[in-house]
Amino acid sequence: MQIDEIRDKQGLWIEEFDNGGITVNGQQYTRPVCITTTEVLSLDKDGAETLTIEDFAQAMQAQPEVILIGTGSKHVFIHPRLTAQLAGKGIGIESMTTAAACRTFMVLRSEGRNVWAWLWPLTEEL
Repeated sequence: MQIDEIRDKQGLWIEEFDNGGITVNGQQYTRPVCITTTEVLSLDKDGAETLTIEDFAQAMQAQPEVILIGTGSKHVFIHPRLTAQLAGKGIGIESMTTAAACRTFMVLRSEGRNVWAWLWPLTEEL
C-alpha cells in the first residue's frame, strides 16, 4: 500500500508497506524494525510475543506517548504484564497488524505526537 499525504519533511515517515518490507524515508527494510522519533533500529526478535520489558529500555528513557506493535499480517496480543509495566511508566502500548500500525503511526506523526513503532514485516497479501 502506497501512503501519500501532505506533511513536513522532518522526522521519520513510513512511505510504503507491503510483502517486500517497510519503506521509511526512502529506505526499504525487510526485517523487523523499531522506528523511533529519530532513527530506525533493527529488531532481533522472532515476533511480538517474545518482547520483554528490557526491549523497551530506550523507549522508557525517551518517554513516547504511545508505542505501536505491528505484529505482521495477523494480530498477536502482547503479554498483559508488558502492557501494565509500560502503562506504569506513562507509556501507552497497542498491538495490531503491521498494516494498521503503519497507518496509525502516520496519523499520530502527522499530529506531531511522539510515537514509536515496533514493526514485523507482512507475510501474506493484505
